[in-house]
Amino acid sequence: MDRKKKIYLQYGAIFIFIMVFGIINFLVKTPEVWRSSMPKYKYATIPPKDLMDLMSRNTELIIVDARATDDFKNGYIKGATNFPYINLKKMEKALKKDREKIIVIYCKDGKISKEISDVLSNLGFSNIKNLDGGINGWIAAGGEIVTTGSIK
Repeated sequence: MDRKKKIYLQYGAIFIFIMVFGIINFLVKTPEVWRSSMPKYKYATIPPKDLMDLMSRNTELIIVDARATDDFKNGYIKGATNFPYINLKKMEKALKKDREKIIVIYCKDGKISKEISDVLSNLGFSNIKNLDGGINGWIAAGGEIVTTGSIK
């Protein structure tokens, strides 16, 4: 009987070890598996010169300035609508009806707009473009900005 108890304890210990190992393995791999099962939407980076070209051809597009409202008031790309990055939910709701249109997003230097582009792409927006270099890149490329009703 004592020998049987030892064998049961050993099998029990092995069973518990396998269960604990399996649970840990599952927990460690879950985020990776979850991420790989998410749809991978892509957005493109658009150079300022390409955006200028689209605008000169009167291509139907939506331009979103994701900077703070005060920054927007100090100068923005002609035709841009201001949706500060802190209100992403409002931006998504406002753009929902235009999911298939070209939507160009920019910020100061392209970093925050890159994150927003990624989020919107994963929400099913199919034609997102992130302005390379943001408004700083736009200005450096010779792009015009609008300030308080006048074009600079």
